[in-house]
Amino acid sequence: MTPDALRGRRLSAAEWNQWAETVPPGAVSPAESSFFERAVAPRAGMTAVDLACGTGRWTRRLADWGLSVTGYDFADEALRRAEAAAPRAGVSYALWDIVADPIPGQLAPGAFDVVTCRHGLPFLEPGRLLTDVGRWLKPDGVFYALVRVNGRVDRDAIAPRTRDKDPTDPVSFDLGIEEDQLSTIGAGWRRYEVHHLGGGDHTIVLSGYDDPRSPRSPAVDTPAPSPIRPPDHAFGAWPLPQEAHPADGRAHGDTWTTRSTDVHSRARS
Repeated sequence: MTPDALRGRRLSAAEWNQWAETVPPGAVSPAESSFFERAVAPRAGMTAVDLACGTGRWTRRLADWGLSVTGYDFADEALRRAEAAAPRAGVSYALWDIVADPIPGQLAPGAFDVVTCRHGLPFLEPGRLLTDVGRWLKPDGVFYALVRVNGRVDRDAIAPRTRDKDPTDPVSFDLGIEEDQLSTIGAGWRRYEVHHLGGGDHTIVLSGYDDPRSPRSPAVDTPAPSPIRPPDHAFGAWPLPQEAHPADGRAHGDTWTTRSTDVHSRARS
């Protein structure tokens, strides 16, 4: 399946602005917060970037943990609402089109402890973006993403809806990825974990960026936390990387399941 077939069309900043004006952002659940605390171990004094921050609900949650964080989005109305909602010390927002614009100078190599992106990866270019994220993070830094996984779906069947002029079309604004695409995300990271949180929501946790050609060992199962509610929106366009990583002698997609109790982790020693 080609990237164009997967992504449909790119939504504009104006469409995301209308979404921000008409649709309340999803809450950050206690279950997700608890999971993030265990997986990432946020603490006061850390520096963070929140990509595709939308109206900033997750950005503000990061600040509640004591992180100094900047949220980036390309929808100015969403950022206006983010800035107006419960201002906090250590929080800032900036306009940036991740797909089309140059990388801001503030995103310097080795500058950040945490980079997050909630429901944004399906709209972006994960292969290129995660290479950049790996450079921005400190050696022990962590990338955290929340994505909706659709399983194997017929994208052609919903493509006409993604071209609909109605910007509140949920297919356009709630784009997920297919289950077998999970294994193409995270090449070159020593720690690579995918956790199924319930329903279609999965987290991706990466750390130790090294070399995209580095192999990863097979997944092991560990307990998963309770389900969460959908979070804020994101933006962009998303051709996924096409390379395979057959280091363990089998298709990585074979390791994923859809049971809400499954967590799949892989780490390279």
